[in-house]
Amino acid sequence: MALVSFGLCANAQEAARADPPARSSAYTGDYVNTFGVGFQLGAPFGVTAKYWVTDTTALDGAFGYSPYDHSTVEIHVDFLWHDFDILTPSSGRFPVYFGVGLVGRLRNEGRGNLAGFRFPVGISYMFENYPFDVFAEVSPELIMAPFVRGGIDGAVGLRYWF
Repeated sequence: MALVSFGLCANAQEAARADPPARSSAYTGDYVNTFGVGFQLGAPFGVTAKYWVTDTTALDGAFGYSPYDHSTVEIHVDFLWHDFDILTPSSGRFPVYFGVGLVGRLRNEGRGNLAGFRFPVGISYMFENYPFDVFAEVSPELIMAPFVRGGIDGAVGLRYWF
């Protein structure tokens, strides 16, 4: 999963250098090349991190306790695209985002571990004068191993930006 996310990051940075994306009127790129860490409740219950690659794309991930039966740990990594023009509050920023990623769950009791794809959709509120954001997302998923099935995750969380 890490190799795929690093590859996505490298491709996004190369594309940004070759043809920079048009800046959204509601976002000035203040978070680009910044890193945020926090916690989330949902799937998984644990830590979350996000790194802004460009002014509209970011790498996002989480690691923690999985609330699913027979699972103990979940990890996921997503590549996200943000639209800052859909919701425009009077202060701060309120992007709507969507993406694609990988998910893995470690299972107990001799059951096979799970691996698949995620397709997160969410919103985030980025405070104007404070280095925090809050987010909520839902993520349809397609588990591919050891069997094929669909599902949906959800989470809410808070991050501090360095």
